[in-house]
Amino acid sequence: MDHRLLYTQRALNDLAEIIGGIADDDADAASRFGSSLLDHVDLLARFPRMGSIIRKRPQVRKLVHSPFLIYYRLDEDKRVIEVLHFRHAARKPPKSELRG
Repeated sequence: MDHRLLYTQRALNDLAEIIGGIADDDADAASRFGSSLLDHVDLLARFPRMGSIIRKRPQVRKLVHSPFLIYYRLDEDKRVIEVLHFRHAARKPPKSELRG
């Protein structure tokens, strides 16, 4: 049985900013990239341990969809994946927003 995906408001805001930024230059590219990014995240429903564990925050995992990182938390008991944050890989790792 698949896990259910939930997105935090922060993650939704990140996603809108990412896609909006790409759309400023090329709407078709934004649509393609947004679809491929969400398709990749959707794989977590079937393969929740696909991402690597964050060493200093073992309750948080990270999935790479270059050039972005997708941070998420897995709740095995509830079979829920909470997508916390999308972040460009060139930026410093987030701190406080990934506490869980």
